[in-house]
Amino acid sequence: MLNNFQITWLYQVLFATLIGAIIGYERHNQSKEAGIRTHTFVCMGSALLVIVSKYGFLDTAGFDSARVASSIISGIGFLGAGVIFVRKDVIHGLTTAAGIWTTSAIGMCIGANMYIIASVVTALMISLQFIFRSDSFRHFPKTTANLLIRVEKGTSIRDIDDAFRSLGYLCLDVRLIKDNDNDGRWIILTEVVSQKDIEPEHLLSEMRKKDFIQTIELH
Repeated sequence: MLNNFQITWLYQVLFATLIGAIIGYERHNQSKEAGIRTHTFVCMGSALLVIVSKYGFLDTAGFDSARVASSIISGIGFLGAGVIFVRKDVIHGLTTAAGIWTTSAIGMCIGANMYIIASVVTALMISLQFIFRSDSFRHFPKTTANLLIRVEKGTSIRDIDDAFRSLGYLCLDVRLIKDNDNDGRWIILTEVVSQKDIEPEHLLSEMRKKDFIQTIELH
C-alpha cells in the first residue's frame, strides 16, 4: 500500500511530467532541437532526483540532502551542451540549452514542494518565448540586404558592425570565411537591416569609403 509520503511523491513526479510536456510542446511547435520528450524527461527526472536526494537516504547517518540535487546542475550542463552547435560560423541552440536548464530548475522546484514558483516560472518562460518572438518586441526593420564583403587583414566584426551602425543599419547573421586566395584575409557574409528603405547604391558607395573594405557587393 502506498503511504501518504509516496502518494505525495507520485503527485510531484506527475506534476513535473505535465509541466515538462507543456514547455516541450511550445518548443516542439517552434521546431526546436529539444521538444516534448526531452523537456518532459528533464523536468520529471529533476523532480525525481530531488525527491531521492531529500528522502532516499534518511536511513543513512549524516547524509547530505543537497548532494544529489547539486549534481543535477552539472548533468544538465552536459545535456545542454549537446544541443549547441556551430553552423557556418554561427552559434545555434543557446536558447534551447537555456530552456532545458530552466526546465530542470522547474522540476527541482516541484521536487522540493515549491509548486507555486514552479508554475509561475513555467508561465513566465512560455510567455517570454512568445514575447521575444513577436515583431512588436523586436521591431523588425522593413528592409534587408545581403552583402558579401572582402576586408583587409586584421579587420574585426566590430569594425564592420560599427561602420553599418554609423549609416543607420544593423548587421544580422554575420559569417566569416577565410579567403585563402587573398593572403588569408576574410570574406564576410552578412545581412543588414534598416527601418528605412535601403538604397543599395548609396549603401555600397558609403561602405566603399571605409579603408578596411576591399570590395563590397550585393550577395
